[in-house]
Amino acid sequence: MGENYAFFLPVMMASFGVVFAFVWSLRIRAAGYWSGAFFSVAGGFAVPAGFALLPTPLWGFVADLLFASGFLLFSQALLERWRPNWMLWARVGIWALSLLFCAAAQALDNLPLELAASDFGCFLMIGLPLIAGRDRMGNWSDRILFSAAVLVALDNLIRGSTVPLTLSGGSFLNSDYAFLMQALACVLGLFLALAALAANMLDLLARYRRDALQDPLSGLLNRRGFDEAIAQRTRKQPIRGSLIVCDIDHFKTVNDAHGHALGDRVIVALARILMQFAPADAVTARFGGEEFILFLPDTHAARAAAIANDIRESIAQEVAGQIGLAQPLTASFGLSVVQPGDAAIHEAIARADAALYDAKTRGRNRVCVRRALAVPDEPTASPKSHAQSR
Repeated sequence: MGENYAFFLPVMMASFGVVFAFVWSLRIRAAGYWSGAFFSVAGGFAVPAGFALLPTPLWGFVADLLFASGFLLFSQALLERWRPNWMLWARVGIWALSLLFCAAAQALDNLPLELAASDFGCFLMIGLPLIAGRDRMGNWSDRILFSAAVLVALDNLIRGSTVPLTLSGGSFLNSDYAFLMQALACVLGLFLALAALAANMLDLLARYRRDALQDPLSGLLNRRGFDEAIAQRTRKQPIRGSLIVCDIDHFKTVNDAHGHALGDRVIVALARILMQFAPADAVTARFGGEEFILFLPDTHAARAAAIANDIRESIAQEVAGQIGLAQPLTASFGLSVVQPGDAAIHEAIARADAALYDAKTRGRNRVCVRRALAVPDEPTASPKSHAQSR
């Protein structure tokens, strides 16, 4: 084992531990496991320095413990992406069994057995997550991370299988085993760390993007997210369908009388109902305050009106009771169809907003339709859609 390796590897691994600790502080859960793993492995590679200061056979078991713990954390970090806590107790059992064999081998003064037990234990701990992750390669970062973990697993498997050849003659520190262990750890450890860091940073960027496009209270898209979702559809084909605009009746009165906490519960309850009735391909958003919008692709006005009326009835029947309001809670709806001559979907939104105004002025708790901005239509006929002026 060269002195450069002995110095460089603990510093490199600990540096990655610091980097992942910072990423973990940004609320990326898996980064915490990566940080702990690299710090543990850094400690394992620093053991020769401790042995030089205080020679004792116990340092060998300390290294076994640190490497085993590091690989247990590696396995958990990988599974955070693919299948959290999968076979956790099995992996903990492998960790304990590996250390038990290492301790027994050290008691018997059998270094080859100790090294093989450590290597095979590490192989199994990082190999099991590969079984769970093989069908979950969502993007290029997952595929690169999977490849890095495969190489690290094979390194431990091959090294453990060839201990009698690489440890023959001389001390451990001067053996081919020690040289190969550190040389390959330098290369593969760097590859694994960079692959994991790239995957974690992409997760962070995806979360920031999601937060920028999603309303945090309702879980629906916000206005910006709605515009982007529509823009993505427009790039593929012309937009066709219906728009529903929904507004909670007398929402300010609810907030003033019961507080904003209960008002937030109303928003959440309404968002749940919208998602319950919206078709799978619908684009559902909260435009701010108590106003919501649904775009129903390839849906004609009659079908959209039926969906809006189902939502209206569900709100009137369920929301007040769910949140403990004594008085009924209702919502009004405006509906419009995207016209071939519309320059943008916002022209249809303007018509739906005008229809919503009609619903408000005609007594609330109803669905109104406007096909053209200048000429209002009558409210959609429904035996159950009775005006309730509040």
